[in-house]
Amino acid sequence: MAGVVSNDTKTKAGKDFYDLYYYEYREKDINANKIVTVSEELSFARNTKIIITIDNVTIYEFLAKPDEEYLTLVAKDAVNATFLYLKNLEKQSKYITQY
Repeated sequence: MAGVVSNDTKTKAGKDFYDLYYYEYREKDINANKIVTVSEELSFARNTKIIITIDNVTIYEFLAKPDEEYLTLVAKDAVNATFLYLKNLEKQSKYITQY
């Protein structure tokens, strides 16, 4: 299973972010061998924190606002962070580790 993006959001802002993130993810043609998880947890007051993880490693997190322009910018930034993380994993796998 390659290129899977899991949705574990709870609010409308989280769902909107997931949709924007997934669109950008597909637009960049990222086809990771790992499962990318977009999850959401309740934070201070009425805010929620959206977290993007790969193999239980947090790649990107932020406090969500229900502003579409803000979510679009954050989605682009999050996809770039995901892309860089995956490229770094790929580069690390090419190195031979000796102990």
